[in-house]
Amino acid sequence: MFNIDLVDDLARQKVVLFLGAGVSSSALTRAGQRMKGWHTFLRDACDGIESAVAVDINKMIDERDYLLACEMLQGIHADNWPRLIMAEYGQAAEPSQLHKALISLDQRIVLTTNFDKLLEAAWENKFGTSTHYPIVLTGIPDRAFSALKDYSRRYIIKIHGSTDDADNVVFSRSQYIKSAFANPIYTDFIDSLLLNYTFLFVGFSMDDPAIISLMEEYSFKYGKSRSHYIFVPEGKSEKVMEINKRLRKLVSITYYSGGDHAKLPALITELSTQMAKRRNEIYASMKVENSL
Repeated sequence: MFNIDLVDDLARQKVVLFLGAGVSSSALTRAGQRMKGWHTFLRDACDGIESAVAVDINKMIDERDYLLACEMLQGIHADNWPRLIMAEYGQAAEPSQLHKALISLDQRIVLTTNFDKLLEAAWENKFGTSTHYPIVLTGIPDRAFSALKDYSRRYIIKIHGSTDDADNVVFSRSQYIKSAFANPIYTDFIDSLLLNYTFLFVGFSMDDPAIISLMEEYSFKYGKSRSHYIFVPEGKSEKVMEINKRLRKLVSITYYSGGDHAKLPALITELSTQMAKRRNEIYASMKVENSL
């Protein structure tokens, strides 16, 4: 079912899990709701502002220009903006079956654009086999490069910030330019990961301009390198998937998305099972070689 290269890389902990908003929205808050995606959060943030301005912002939202919509809303809400972010993404929630399945993949490096603390909560619920909590980094500080060779620890890297510091989350075009496009540490780190690891995108819509740019540059510079992978719901445009494969070396793994994407955790759990089987084969082979 799965590409053997992907299974082998998972077995060798050579995969970076890149988790987007779809992963967070799989969890229920303690109020019984799902956290809002960008589209809904920004729509709701337009409530109560001048109608003509709201029309312009809603048009940006419809065109998926979320960063510019955020830029305008941040200026309008001013000091109340961090409170709006915290009120939504600071909610307590229970990790979902999707979180559990992802952690069962047992990889060292997780990148996420999400601000919430669901991944940390998933570790606290003892999903997976790790004996220590992961190192959590916000943004991409220079110490993030330690993750490339620190094989004894797990890392969660929140590239857009965390609700622990809502004032500094990357949620507007100006913040994004500063943290990504104008930040050589950001580009060098992601480029290093793309070259040395296989990326597996989950719950990510591939509308992040910096990530897209880096993947296209990677594909252009290293045309013979191995592909990366993304889970996408059935019904996704064949042309979009072809563009992802041709321009970004990004192979789509499709799944049935009915029932609030309920099939996705099962699919990832199956991938985890195949990974564990392959890891056992690798360990057995190493024991044989060492005994000779």
